[in-house]
Amino acid sequence: MGAGLEKSSTALKMLAWKALRYPAPKIYATIGVIHCPPLSVIEQPHLETDMHKTEKTITPLKTIREVKPGSFIFEQPQSLSREQCEEMIARFEQQTDEQYAGRIGQTVNQDSSIKKTTDLVVSGKEHWKDIDRMLFQSLGKAIREFRETFPYFKGPFKDMGYGIQRYQPNEYYHWHIDGGSHDFSQRQLVALWYLNDVPGPGGETEFLYQDVKISPRQGTLVLFPPFWTHEHRAATVTEGVKYIATTWVVFA
Repeated sequence: MGAGLEKSSTALKMLAWKALRYPAPKIYATIGVIHCPPLSVIEQPHLETDMHKTEKTITPLKTIREVKPGSFIFEQPQSLSREQCEEMIARFEQQTDEQYAGRIGQTVNQDSSIKKTTDLVVSGKEHWKDIDRMLFQSLGKAIREFRETFPYFKGPFKDMGYGIQRYQPNEYYHWHIDGGSHDFSQRQLVALWYLNDVPGPGGETEFLYQDVKISPRQGTLVLFPPFWTHEHRAATVTEGVKYIATTWVVFA
C-alpha cells in the first residue's frame, strides 16, 4: 500500500508540474486579438478551396526571411524591442524562486547531460500577464504574415504558453527535436525569441540537416518545424549569458 501511495503521489506531482509548465494556451484566432472566433470559423472554407487550386501563387514574406533557401527555418528581426527584451531578462533574474533546472521530453525529466539551463514559466501567472501578452502579440503579428505565404496556418491553432530560459557559460541543449508522440504530436511550429546578443563563438542555434547556424541577436524571432527534419541544438555558451523565450504553435 505504501508503495502504491508513493507512486500515486509522484504521478499527481508530475501532473501538477505539467499543468504549471504547460498552462491552458490561448487561441490566437484573428491573431493579436484575444477571445475572437477561431480561424476555423472565419477562414477555413476559403482555405480548403485555395489548397485545391491547380495553379497557385505564393505570397512573398515581407519582414520574415528564410535563413537558407529550402531550409524552412525563418527569422524575423526586431520582433521584440530592446526595452521589451531587457524587461524580460530583468524580471527573470528577480524571480529566483520561480526558476528551475531545465527539463526535457514528455516526462519532463531533468537530465543535465542533454540540457543544462535555468528555466521559468511565464504563462498562467498574474504577475507575468503583461509579458505573456507581449509575447503573444509578437507571435501573432508574425503568424499573420506567415500564414499568407503558408495558408496551412490559417487553420485553428493556439500557443502552448510561454517560458524563458537562461544559458550560463558552459551550458547547452544538445541535439534534439521538439516534436514526438502523444501531446508533442500537436506541435506544428517552434517559436524562439533571442532576448540578448551572444558574442560567440558558442550559443548559436544549429540545425543538423540544413547546415544552418543562427547567432542570437536581441529581439529576433526564429520559426521552424518541430519535426525529425529539423534536429537542432543550442551550442554550448562560451562567453556571456544567453536568454531566450519559447513556445510552440499547436492545433487548437
